[in-house]
Amino acid sequence: MALLVTNIHWPGESVDPAPVIARRLGIPEADIADAVLLKRSVDGRRRPPVWLANYRVEVSVEEASILAEPRHGVRAFSERDAARYATDRRGEVLNIKPRSWPEGTRPIVIGAGPAGLFAALRLGEAGAPAILLERGGPVEQRHGAVRKFWRHRELDPETNVVFGEGGAGAFSDGKIYTRRRDGELGWIFQRLVDMGADAAILEEGWAHLGTDRIREILPRIRARLIELGVEVRFNACVTSLRVHSGRCEGVVLASGEELVGGPVILATGHSARDTWKMALDAGAQAVLRPIRIGARIEHPQRMVDMARYGTERGELPPASYRLVSRPPERLNIRGAHTFCMCPGGTIVGASNEPGRVVVNGMSYSNRRAWWANSAIIVEVTPEDFPGSDPLAGVRFQDAIEQAAFVMGGENFRAPAQRVTDFLAQRPSDDLPRTSYPQGCTPADLSALFPEPIRAGLAGAIEFFERRIRGFSGSDGVLIAPETRTTAPLRFLRGDDLCSPDLDGLMPVGEGAGYAGGITSAALDGFRAAEAIIDRYAK
Repeated sequence: MALLVTNIHWPGESVDPAPVIARRLGIPEADIADAVLLKRSVDGRRRPPVWLANYRVEVSVEEASILAEPRHGVRAFSERDAARYATDRRGEVLNIKPRSWPEGTRPIVIGAGPAGLFAALRLGEAGAPAILLERGGPVEQRHGAVRKFWRHRELDPETNVVFGEGGAGAFSDGKIYTRRRDGELGWIFQRLVDMGADAAILEEGWAHLGTDRIREILPRIRARLIELGVEVRFNACVTSLRVHSGRCEGVVLASGEELVGGPVILATGHSARDTWKMALDAGAQAVLRPIRIGARIEHPQRMVDMARYGTERGELPPASYRLVSRPPERLNIRGAHTFCMCPGGTIVGASNEPGRVVVNGMSYSNRRAWWANSAIIVEVTPEDFPGSDPLAGVRFQDAIEQAAFVMGGENFRAPAQRVTDFLAQRPSDDLPRTSYPQGCTPADLSALFPEPIRAGLAGAIEFFERRIRGFSGSDGVLIAPETRTTAPLRFLRGDDLCSPDLDGLMPVGEGAGYAGGITSAALDGFRAAEAIIDRYAK
Protein backbone atom coordinates (compact mmCIF):
# COMPACT_ATOMS: atom_id res chain seq x y z
CA MET A 1 0.00 0.00 0.00
CA ALA A 2 1.26 3.48 -0.90
CA LEU A 3 0.77 6.58 1.24
CA LEU A 4 1.47 10.27 0.72
CA VAL A 5 3.14 11.62 3.86
CA THR A 6 3.75 15.37 3.93
CA ASN A 7 5.77 17.83 6.03
CA ILE A 8 8.31 15.33 7.29
CA HIS A 9 11.52 16.82 8.67
CA TRP A 10 13.93 16.05 5.86
CA PRO A 11 17.07 14.42 7.29
CA GLY A 12 19.26 15.18 4.24
CA GLU A 13 20.42 13.46 1.07
CA SER A 14 22.27 10.57 2.69
CA VAL A 15 20.13 9.92 5.76
CA ASP A 16 17.40 7.28 5.88
CA PRO A 17 14.01 8.96 6.51
CA ALA A 18 12.34 5.72 7.63
CA PRO A 19 12.63 6.32 11.40
CA VAL A 20 10.91 9.72 11.36
CA ILE A 21 8.25 8.48 8.92
CA ALA A 22 7.58 5.45 11.13
CA ARG A 23 7.05 7.73 14.12
CA ARG A 24 4.60 9.87 12.11
CA LEU A 25 2.62 6.79 11.05
CA GLY A 26 2.82 5.05 14.43
CA ILE A 27 4.15 1.81 12.97
CA PRO A 28 7.38 -0.17 13.34
CA GLU A 29 10.18 0.96 11.05
CA ALA A 30 10.32 -2.57 9.61
CA ASP A 31 6.83 -2.07 8.11
CA ILE A 32 8.15 0.62 5.75
CA ALA A 33 9.15 -1.10 2.53
CA ASP A 34 10.21 2.04 0.64
CA ALA A 35 10.15 5.84 0.91
CA VAL A 36 10.59 8.02 -2.19
CA LEU A 37 11.26 11.76 -1.82
CA LEU A 38 8.71 13.77 -3.84
CA LYS A 39 9.12 17.39 -2.71
CA ARG A 40 11.32 19.32 -0.30
CA SER A 41 11.32 22.96 0.76
CA VAL A 42 12.59 25.20 3.53
CA ASP A 43 10.19 26.35 6.25
CA GLY A 44 11.70 29.73 7.07
CA ARG A 45 9.01 30.48 9.65
CA ARG A 46 10.72 28.24 12.18
CA ARG A 47 13.75 29.19 14.23
CA PRO A 48 16.09 27.80 13.15
CA PRO A 49 14.71 27.15 9.63
CA VAL A 50 14.14 23.49 8.74
CA TRP A 51 13.77 21.44 5.60
CA LEU A 52 10.38 19.75 5.19
CA ALA A 53 9.65 17.00 2.69
CA ASN A 54 6.82 14.99 1.16
CA TYR A 55 7.31 11.26 0.63
CA ARG A 56 5.62 8.44 -1.22
CA VAL A 57 5.77 5.63 1.33
CA GLU A 58 5.22 1.93 0.68
CA VAL A 59 4.09 0.11 3.80
CA SER A 60 3.48 -3.58 4.41
CA VAL A 61 0.45 -3.12 6.66
CA GLU A 62 -3.21 -2.74 5.81
CA GLU A 63 -4.30 0.76 4.71
CA ALA A 64 -7.29 0.73 7.04
CA SER A 65 -5.14 0.22 10.11
CA ILE A 66 -3.07 3.33 9.37
CA LEU A 67 -5.79 5.62 8.08
CA ALA A 68 -8.37 4.63 10.70
CA GLU A 69 -6.90 7.23 13.01
CA PRO A 70 -6.74 10.61 11.20
CA ARG A 71 -3.21 11.96 10.95
CA HIS A 72 -2.44 15.37 9.55
CA GLY A 73 -0.58 15.13 6.27
CA VAL A 74 -1.13 11.40 5.75
CA ARG A 75 -3.43 9.91 3.12
CA ALA A 76 -3.60 7.24 0.45
CA PHE A 77 -1.40 7.89 -2.61
CA SER A 78 -3.76 8.41 -5.53
CA GLU A 79 -3.41 8.08 -9.30
CA ARG A 80 -3.58 11.85 -9.52
CA ASP A 81 -0.64 12.08 -7.14
CA ALA A 82 1.27 9.64 -9.33
CA ALA A 83 0.67 11.75 -12.42
CA ARG A 84 1.42 15.01 -10.62
CA TYR A 85 4.71 13.78 -9.23
CA ALA A 86 5.67 11.96 -12.46
CA THR A 87 5.90 8.59 -10.72
CA ASP A 88 4.62 5.09 -11.50
CA ARG A 89 2.51 6.07 -14.51
CA ARG A 90 5.28 7.32 -16.77
CA GLY A 91 4.66 4.58 -19.29
CA GLU A 92 1.00 5.50 -19.48
CA VAL A 93 1.10 9.27 -19.07
CA LEU A 94 4.46 10.33 -20.44
CA ASN A 95 5.22 8.00 -23.36
CA ILE A 96 2.49 8.90 -25.84
CA LYS A 97 2.13 6.80 -28.97
CA PRO A 98 1.58 8.57 -32.32
CA ARG A 99 -1.91 8.36 -33.79
CA SER A 100 -3.32 8.74 -37.29
CA TRP A 101 -4.80 12.07 -38.42
CA PRO A 102 -7.45 12.85 -41.05
CA GLU A 103 -6.10 14.26 -44.28
CA GLY A 104 -6.19 18.06 -44.28
CA THR A 105 -6.01 18.40 -40.50
CA ARG A 106 -3.07 20.65 -39.68
CA PRO A 107 -3.06 22.21 -36.22
CA ILE A 108 -1.48 25.67 -36.12
CA VAL A 109 0.01 27.00 -32.88
CA ILE A 110 0.61 30.75 -32.61
CA GLY A 111 3.25 31.60 -30.02
CA ALA A 112 6.27 29.70 -28.69
CA GLY A 113 5.88 30.55 -25.02
CA PRO A 114 5.11 27.82 -22.46
CA ALA A 115 1.51 27.33 -23.63
CA GLY A 116 2.43 27.13 -27.31
CA LEU A 117 5.55 25.02 -26.85
CA PHE A 118 3.87 22.37 -24.74
CA ALA A 119 0.78 22.33 -26.96
CA ALA A 120 3.03 21.74 -29.97
CA LEU A 121 5.04 19.11 -28.08
CA ARG A 122 1.93 17.19 -27.07
CA LEU A 123 0.59 17.37 -30.64
CA GLY A 124 3.92 16.23 -32.02
CA GLU A 125 4.06 13.24 -29.71
CA ALA A 126 0.60 12.27 -30.94
CA GLY A 127 1.81 12.43 -34.55
CA ALA A 128 -0.05 15.59 -35.55
CA PRO A 129 1.31 17.47 -38.60
CA ALA A 130 1.40 20.68 -36.57
CA ILE A 131 3.09 23.99 -37.29
CA LEU A 132 4.41 26.34 -34.60
CA LEU A 133 4.62 30.05 -35.47
CA GLU A 134 6.57 32.58 -33.39
CA ARG A 135 6.77 36.28 -34.21
CA GLY A 136 10.12 36.65 -32.46
CA GLY A 137 13.41 34.88 -32.94
CA PRO A 138 14.91 31.69 -31.52
CA VAL A 139 16.38 31.98 -28.05
CA GLU A 140 19.92 32.42 -29.37
CA GLN A 141 18.81 35.47 -31.37
CA ARG A 142 16.70 36.70 -28.45
CA HIS A 143 19.66 36.64 -26.11
CA GLY A 144 21.60 39.03 -28.32
CA ALA A 145 18.61 41.33 -28.87
CA VAL A 146 17.82 41.50 -25.16
CA ARG A 147 21.43 42.23 -24.19
CA LYS A 148 21.49 45.06 -26.75
CA PHE A 149 18.31 46.48 -25.23
CA TRP A 150 19.57 46.26 -21.65
CA ARG A 151 23.04 47.60 -22.44
CA HIS A 152 22.36 50.11 -25.18
CA ARG A 153 18.58 50.71 -24.94
CA GLU A 154 18.06 49.54 -28.54
CA LEU A 155 14.65 47.84 -28.66
CA ASP A 156 13.61 45.25 -31.25
CA PRO A 157 9.76 45.28 -31.18
CA GLU A 158 9.55 41.69 -32.43
CA THR A 159 12.40 39.95 -30.59
CA ASN A 160 12.71 41.09 -26.98
CA VAL A 161 12.05 40.15 -23.37
CA VAL A 162 8.46 39.07 -24.05
CA PHE A 163 8.46 38.03 -27.73
CA GLY A 164 10.47 35.10 -29.04
CA GLU A 165 11.12 31.45 -28.26
CA GLY A 166 10.23 30.71 -24.64
CA GLY A 167 8.00 33.76 -24.21
CA ALA A 168 8.28 36.09 -21.23
CA GLY A 169 9.33 33.18 -18.99
CA ALA A 170 12.66 32.84 -20.80
CA PHE A 171 13.90 36.05 -19.13
CA SER A 172 12.51 35.62 -15.65
CA ASP A 173 13.22 33.66 -12.51
CA GLY A 174 11.83 30.62 -14.31
CA LYS A 175 9.59 29.59 -11.43
CA ILE A 176 7.75 26.35 -12.13
CA TYR A 177 5.91 25.82 -8.89
CA THR A 178 2.18 26.33 -8.89
CA ARG A 179 -0.78 26.04 -6.56
CA ARG A 180 -2.52 23.94 -9.19
CA ARG A 181 -2.69 20.24 -8.37
CA ASP A 182 -3.47 18.89 -11.83
CA GLY A 183 -2.34 15.38 -12.73
CA GLU A 184 -0.72 16.52 -15.97
CA LEU A 185 1.96 18.32 -13.94
CA GLY A 186 3.98 15.11 -14.08
CA TRP A 187 3.99 15.29 -17.88
CA ILE A 188 5.17 18.91 -17.84
CA PHE A 189 7.91 18.42 -15.27
CA GLN A 190 9.21 15.18 -16.73
CA ARG A 191 9.45 16.74 -20.18
CA LEU A 192 11.51 19.58 -18.72
CA VAL A 193 13.86 17.05 -17.15
CA ASP A 194 14.04 15.13 -20.42
CA MET A 195 15.15 18.36 -22.11
CA GLY A 196 17.94 19.07 -19.65
CA ALA A 197 16.39 20.55 -16.52
CA ASP A 198 17.93 19.38 -13.26
CA ALA A 199 16.01 16.35 -12.00
CA ALA A 200 15.86 18.11 -8.62
CA ILE A 201 12.88 20.10 -9.93
CA LEU A 202 10.85 16.93 -9.42
CA GLU A 203 11.58 17.24 -5.70
CA GLU A 204 11.92 20.97 -5.00
CA GLY A 205 8.79 22.46 -3.48
CA TRP A 206 9.72 25.93 -4.82
CA ALA A 207 11.39 24.77 -7.99
CA HIS A 208 12.78 27.22 -10.50
CA LEU A 209 14.89 26.94 -13.63
CA GLY A 210 16.67 30.29 -13.95
CA THR A 211 17.00 32.18 -17.20
CA ASP A 212 20.41 30.63 -17.98
CA ARG A 213 19.04 27.10 -17.70
CA ILE A 214 15.96 27.99 -19.75
CA ARG A 215 18.22 29.14 -22.59
CA GLU A 216 19.78 25.66 -22.58
CA ILE A 217 16.45 23.80 -22.48
CA LEU A 218 14.63 25.68 -25.25
CA PRO A 219 16.82 24.54 -28.17
CA ARG A 220 16.37 20.94 -27.03
CA ILE A 221 12.59 21.33 -27.01
CA ARG A 222 12.86 22.84 -30.49
CA ALA A 223 14.99 19.92 -31.71
CA ARG A 224 12.49 17.46 -30.26
CA LEU A 225 9.60 19.22 -31.98
CA ILE A 226 11.37 19.04 -35.34
CA GLU A 227 12.22 15.37 -34.71
CA LEU A 228 8.52 14.70 -34.13
CA GLY A 229 7.61 16.37 -37.42
CA VAL A 230 6.39 19.72 -36.10
CA GLU A 231 7.27 22.60 -38.43
CA VAL A 232 8.81 25.42 -36.38
CA ARG A 233 8.99 28.94 -37.82
CA PHE A 234 10.49 32.00 -36.20
CA ASN A 235 10.12 35.65 -37.23
CA ALA A 236 6.68 34.66 -38.48
CA CYS A 237 4.18 37.20 -37.17
CA VAL A 238 0.51 36.37 -37.72
CA THR A 239 -1.34 39.51 -38.82
CA SER A 240 -4.81 38.12 -39.52
CA LEU A 241 -6.91 34.97 -39.31
CA ARG A 242 -8.52 33.23 -42.28
CA VAL A 243 -12.21 32.98 -41.43
CA HIS A 244 -14.94 31.33 -43.49
CA SER A 245 -18.55 30.89 -42.36
CA GLY A 246 -17.67 31.60 -38.75
CA ARG A 247 -14.78 29.15 -38.66
CA CYS A 248 -11.05 29.87 -38.39
CA GLU A 249 -9.35 27.98 -41.22
CA GLY A 250 -5.82 29.35 -41.15
CA VAL A 251 -3.65 32.41 -40.74
CA VAL A 252 -1.98 35.15 -42.75
CA LEU A 253 1.61 36.13 -41.96
CA ALA A 254 3.18 39.58 -42.10
CA SER A 255 5.02 38.41 -45.23
CA GLY A 256 1.67 37.93 -46.97
CA GLU A 257 1.91 34.14 -46.90
CA GLU A 258 -1.32 32.33 -46.11
CA LEU A 259 -1.33 29.06 -44.19
CA VAL A 260 -4.43 26.89 -44.35
CA GLY A 261 -5.08 24.61 -41.39
CA GLY A 262 -6.58 24.26 -38.01
CA PRO A 263 -7.58 24.22 -35.29
CA VAL A 264 -5.58 27.34 -34.47
CA ILE A 265 -4.19 27.53 -30.93
CA LEU A 266 -3.73 31.19 -29.95
CA ALA A 267 -0.97 31.19 -27.31
CA THR A 268 0.34 34.73 -27.53
CA GLY A 269 1.35 35.57 -23.95
CA HIS A 270 0.38 38.59 -21.86
CA SER A 271 1.81 41.33 -24.10
CA ALA A 272 0.63 40.64 -27.67
CA ARG A 273 -1.81 43.52 -27.78
CA ASP A 274 -1.92 43.71 -31.58
CA THR A 275 -2.71 39.99 -31.77
CA TRP A 276 -5.58 40.40 -29.32
CA LYS A 277 -7.05 43.08 -31.57
CA MET A 278 -6.59 40.80 -34.56
CA ALA A 279 -8.55 38.00 -32.85
CA LEU A 280 -11.30 40.38 -31.77
CA ASP A 281 -11.58 41.80 -35.30
CA ALA A 282 -11.91 38.24 -36.63
CA GLY A 283 -14.93 37.53 -34.42
CA ALA A 284 -13.54 36.15 -31.15
CA GLN A 285 -15.15 37.55 -28.04
CA ALA A 286 -13.44 38.67 -24.84
CA VAL A 287 -14.42 40.27 -21.57
CA LEU A 288 -12.51 42.57 -19.25
CA ARG A 289 -10.96 41.07 -16.15
CA PRO A 290 -9.34 42.49 -13.03
CA ILE A 291 -5.59 42.95 -13.08
CA ARG A 292 -2.92 44.06 -10.64
CA ILE A 293 -0.41 46.85 -11.16
CA GLY A 294 2.42 48.19 -9.05
CA ALA A 295 6.20 48.33 -8.84
CA ARG A 296 9.22 46.15 -8.11
CA ILE A 297 10.76 46.51 -4.65
CA GLU A 298 14.43 45.67 -4.24
CA HIS A 299 16.43 44.98 -1.07
CA PRO A 300 19.83 43.48 -0.28
CA GLN A 301 19.38 39.70 -0.23
CA ARG A 302 21.21 39.55 3.11
CA MET A 303 18.49 41.68 4.69
CA VAL A 304 15.81 39.25 3.52
CA ASP A 305 17.86 36.26 4.72
CA MET A 306 18.25 37.75 8.20
CA ALA A 307 14.56 38.66 8.41
CA ARG A 308 13.34 35.26 7.25
CA TYR A 309 15.91 32.95 8.78
CA GLY A 310 16.96 34.99 11.80
CA THR A 311 20.59 34.27 10.93
CA GLU A 312 23.03 34.09 8.03
CA ARG A 313 21.65 31.53 5.63
CA GLY A 314 24.73 29.30 5.48
CA GLU A 315 23.82 26.23 3.42
CA LEU A 316 20.20 27.27 3.05
CA PRO A 317 18.96 28.73 -0.26
CA PRO A 318 18.50 32.52 -0.56
CA ALA A 319 15.39 33.36 1.46
CA SER A 320 12.19 34.27 -0.34
CA TYR A 321 8.78 35.51 0.71
CA ARG A 322 5.16 35.64 -0.42
CA LEU A 323 3.12 38.33 1.29
CA VAL A 324 -0.51 39.47 1.10
CA SER A 325 -2.13 42.67 2.34
CA ARG A 326 -5.89 42.66 2.97
CA PRO A 327 -6.73 45.96 4.66
CA PRO A 328 -10.07 46.18 6.50
CA GLU A 329 -12.83 47.83 4.48
CA ARG A 330 -13.00 50.78 6.88
CA LEU A 331 -9.57 51.94 5.70
CA ASN A 332 -10.74 52.13 2.07
CA ILE A 333 -7.35 50.88 0.84
CA ARG A 334 -7.02 48.24 -1.84
CA GLY A 335 -5.41 44.91 -1.23
CA ALA A 336 -2.04 44.01 -2.64
CA HIS A 337 0.37 41.11 -2.72
CA THR A 338 3.91 40.26 -3.72
CA PHE A 339 4.36 38.57 -7.07
CA CYS A 340 7.20 36.70 -8.77
CA MET A 341 9.68 37.15 -5.93
CA CYS A 342 13.26 36.71 -7.18
CA PRO A 343 15.76 35.84 -4.43
CA GLY A 344 19.31 36.54 -5.56
CA GLY A 345 17.89 38.19 -8.69
CA THR A 346 17.75 41.41 -10.66
CA ILE A 347 15.14 43.82 -11.99
CA VAL A 348 15.15 44.17 -15.77
CA GLY A 349 13.46 46.16 -18.50
CA ALA A 350 10.64 44.22 -20.19
CA SER A 351 9.32 46.68 -22.78
CA ASN A 352 8.25 45.41 -26.17
CA GLU A 353 7.01 48.72 -27.60
CA PRO A 354 8.82 52.02 -28.14
CA GLY A 355 7.98 54.82 -25.73
CA ARG A 356 7.05 52.55 -22.81
CA VAL A 357 8.82 51.42 -19.66
CA VAL A 358 7.87 48.05 -18.15
CA VAL A 359 9.89 46.21 -15.49
CA ASN A 360 10.09 42.59 -14.43
CA GLY A 361 12.20 40.36 -12.19
CA MET A 362 14.77 37.78 -13.27
CA SER A 363 17.35 35.48 -11.76
CA TYR A 364 19.87 32.89 -12.85
CA SER A 365 19.78 29.29 -11.68
CA ASN A 366 22.29 29.86 -8.86
CA ARG A 367 20.46 32.96 -7.52
CA ARG A 368 23.71 34.56 -6.43
CA ALA A 369 22.98 38.20 -7.17
CA TRP A 370 23.41 40.65 -4.30
CA TRP A 371 19.76 41.76 -4.41
CA ALA A 372 16.31 40.31 -3.81
CA ASN A 373 13.29 41.74 -5.57
CA SER A 374 9.57 41.22 -5.90
CA ALA A 375 6.63 42.95 -7.50
CA ILE A 376 4.11 44.53 -5.16
CA ILE A 377 0.90 44.73 -7.13
CA VAL A 378 -2.43 46.34 -6.25
CA GLU A 379 -5.95 45.38 -7.25
CA VAL A 380 -7.29 47.15 -10.35
CA THR A 381 -10.85 46.46 -11.51
CA PRO A 382 -12.56 47.00 -14.86
CA GLU A 383 -14.37 49.96 -13.27
CA ASP A 384 -10.98 51.73 -13.26
CA PHE A 385 -10.51 51.31 -17.00
CA PRO A 386 -11.23 54.07 -19.55
CA GLY A 387 -14.17 52.35 -21.23
CA SER A 388 -15.88 48.98 -21.28
CA ASP A 389 -14.65 47.47 -24.56
CA PRO A 390 -12.29 44.44 -24.32
CA LEU A 391 -9.17 46.57 -24.87
CA ALA A 392 -9.94 49.16 -22.19
CA GLY A 393 -7.57 47.47 -19.76
CA VAL A 394 -4.80 47.63 -22.34
CA ARG A 395 -5.25 51.39 -22.56
CA PHE A 396 -5.07 51.65 -18.75
CA GLN A 397 -1.77 49.73 -18.67
CA ASP A 398 -0.40 51.63 -21.64
CA ALA A 399 -1.05 55.06 -20.13
CA ILE A 400 1.05 54.18 -17.07
CA GLU A 401 3.83 52.68 -19.20
CA GLN A 402 4.04 55.78 -21.41
CA ALA A 403 4.05 58.09 -18.38
CA ALA A 404 6.88 56.02 -16.87
CA PHE A 405 8.89 56.40 -20.09
CA VAL A 406 8.62 60.17 -19.87
CA MET A 407 9.31 60.22 -16.11
CA GLY A 408 12.43 58.09 -16.59
CA GLY A 409 13.92 60.45 -19.16
CA GLU A 410 12.57 59.01 -22.44
CA ASN A 411 15.51 56.61 -22.88
CA PHE A 412 14.15 53.44 -21.19
CA ARG A 413 15.56 54.42 -17.80
CA ALA A 414 13.05 53.45 -15.12
CA PRO A 415 11.57 55.91 -12.62
CA ALA A 416 12.52 54.84 -9.10
CA GLN A 417 12.15 56.05 -5.53
CA ARG A 418 13.51 55.14 -2.14
CA VAL A 419 10.88 53.30 -0.14
CA THR A 420 11.21 55.76 2.75
CA ASP A 421 10.59 58.69 0.38
CA PHE A 422 7.63 56.95 -1.23
CA LEU A 423 5.97 56.41 2.14
CA ALA A 424 6.67 60.04 3.12
CA GLN A 425 5.27 61.19 -0.26
CA ARG A 426 8.36 63.17 -1.15
CA PRO A 427 10.49 62.87 -4.30
CA SER A 428 13.80 61.04 -4.07
CA ASP A 429 16.87 63.16 -4.75
CA ASP A 430 19.17 60.18 -5.05
CA LEU A 431 19.01 56.40 -5.17
CA PRO A 432 21.02 53.49 -3.79
CA ARG A 433 22.76 51.23 -6.28
CA THR A 434 20.23 49.00 -8.01
CA SER A 435 20.37 45.95 -10.26
CA TYR A 436 18.37 47.60 -13.08
CA PRO A 437 20.67 47.41 -16.14
CA GLN A 438 19.34 50.45 -18.02
CA GLY A 439 19.61 52.78 -15.06
CA CYS A 440 17.07 54.48 -12.84
CA THR A 441 15.94 58.09 -12.59
CA PRO A 442 14.99 59.47 -9.14
CA ALA A 443 11.27 60.23 -9.26
CA ASP A 444 8.07 60.67 -7.32
CA LEU A 445 6.03 57.54 -8.06
CA SER A 446 2.97 59.16 -6.50
CA ALA A 447 2.74 61.14 -9.76
CA LEU A 448 2.90 57.95 -11.83
CA PHE A 449 0.16 55.87 -10.27
CA PRO A 450 -3.51 56.66 -9.76
CA GLU A 451 -4.21 57.30 -6.09
CA PRO A 452 -5.81 53.87 -5.36
CA ILE A 453 -2.65 52.13 -6.58
CA ARG A 454 -0.34 54.50 -4.68
CA ALA A 455 -2.31 54.06 -1.46
CA GLY A 456 -2.45 50.29 -1.91
CA LEU A 457 1.30 50.12 -2.42
CA ALA A 458 2.01 52.26 0.64
CA GLY A 459 -0.38 50.30 2.83
CA ALA A 460 1.08 46.99 1.70
CA ILE A 461 4.69 48.07 2.31
CA GLU A 462 3.87 49.25 5.84
CA PHE A 463 2.02 46.00 6.55
CA PHE A 464 4.82 43.83 5.11
CA GLU A 465 7.28 45.54 7.45
CA ARG A 466 5.57 43.58 10.24
CA ARG A 467 6.51 40.34 8.47
CA ILE A 468 9.98 41.26 7.23
CA ARG A 469 11.93 43.70 9.33
CA GLY A 470 13.57 46.32 7.13
CA PHE A 471 11.05 45.94 4.30
CA SER A 472 10.08 49.62 4.53
CA GLY A 473 13.57 50.77 5.49
CA SER A 474 16.20 52.92 3.84
CA ASP A 475 17.80 50.00 1.98
CA GLY A 476 14.68 49.47 -0.12
CA VAL A 477 13.98 51.04 -3.52
CA LEU A 478 10.88 50.92 -5.73
CA ILE A 479 11.40 50.61 -9.50
CA ALA A 480 8.33 51.06 -11.69
CA PRO A 481 6.05 50.12 -13.27
CA GLU A 482 5.09 46.44 -13.10
CA THR A 483 2.04 46.36 -15.39
CA ARG A 484 2.22 43.03 -17.24
CA THR A 485 1.42 40.58 -14.47
CA THR A 486 -1.48 39.20 -16.49
CA ALA A 487 -3.68 39.96 -19.46
CA PRO A 488 -6.44 42.54 -18.80
CA LEU A 489 -8.96 40.54 -20.83
CA ARG A 490 -10.19 36.98 -21.08
CA PHE A 491 -11.22 35.40 -24.35
CA LEU A 492 -14.41 33.39 -24.11
CA ARG A 493 -14.20 29.70 -24.91
CA GLY A 494 -16.42 26.65 -24.62
CA ASP A 495 -15.92 23.23 -23.10
CA ASP A 496 -13.92 22.27 -26.19
CA LEU A 497 -11.64 25.29 -25.51
CA CYS A 498 -12.72 26.87 -28.81
CA SER A 499 -14.06 30.39 -29.16
CA PRO A 500 -17.88 30.08 -29.12
CA ASP A 501 -18.20 32.59 -31.97
CA LEU A 502 -15.19 31.49 -33.97
CA ASP A 503 -14.95 27.73 -34.17
CA GLY A 504 -11.46 26.42 -34.73
CA LEU A 505 -9.77 29.17 -32.68
CA MET A 506 -8.52 28.05 -29.27
CA PRO A 507 -7.30 30.93 -27.04
CA VAL A 508 -4.99 29.53 -24.33
CA GLY A 509 -2.46 30.53 -21.71
CA GLU A 510 -1.72 33.88 -20.12
CA GLY A 511 -2.62 35.93 -23.17
CA ALA A 512 -6.09 34.42 -23.24
CA GLY A 513 -6.62 35.04 -19.52
CA TYR A 514 -6.41 31.39 -18.41
CA ALA A 515 -2.99 31.10 -16.77
CA GLY A 516 -0.64 32.93 -14.44
CA GLY A 517 2.86 31.57 -14.92
CA ILE A 518 5.04 29.09 -16.78
CA THR A 519 3.48 25.91 -15.41
CA SER A 520 -0.18 26.91 -15.57
CA ALA A 521 0.32 28.22 -19.12
CA ALA A 522 2.02 24.97 -20.15
CA LEU A 523 -0.87 23.00 -18.65
CA ASP A 524 -3.41 25.07 -20.56
CA GLY A 525 -1.54 24.47 -23.80
CA PHE A 526 -1.35 20.75 -23.03
CA ARG A 527 -5.12 20.62 -22.53
CA ALA A 528 -5.78 22.42 -25.80
CA ALA A 529 -3.66 19.82 -27.58
CA GLU A 530 -5.51 17.05 -25.78
CA ALA A 531 -8.83 18.52 -26.93
CA ILE A 532 -7.61 18.52 -30.53
CA ILE A 533 -6.34 14.95 -30.25
CA ASP A 534 -9.64 13.75 -28.80
CA ARG A 535 -11.58 15.50 -31.55
CA TYR A 536 -9.52 14.61 -34.62
CA ALA A 537 -7.01 11.82 -34.03
CA LYS A 538 -7.85 8.18 -34.61
